[in-house]
Amino acid sequence: MQVSSRTYTLSIEKHPDGYLAYFPALPGCNTWGKTYEDAIKYAEEALALYLNTLIARGDHIPDEKNTAEPVSLGITVRTPIIA
Repeated sequence: MQVSSRTYTLSIEKHPDGYLAYFPALPGCNTWGKTYEDAIKYAEEALALYLNTLIARGDHIPDEKNTAEPVSLGITVRTPIIA
């Protein structure tokens, strides 16, 4: 199985009752955590699930989009390449 590496920007916003974590390049791939650390942990899980779902459906995996927003954290994941 061939594997590709991709890096996605993770943005985290502080809110009164927690942190919203989302990937600007991946519409709908977001999560919430009561702490900053929880938001990061859940974001990693959300990213893996999101990409695995795209792969299972045979959908295109989006590339990172350039964004003017500040970068909070980058997460790199390895996914199988669909032939």
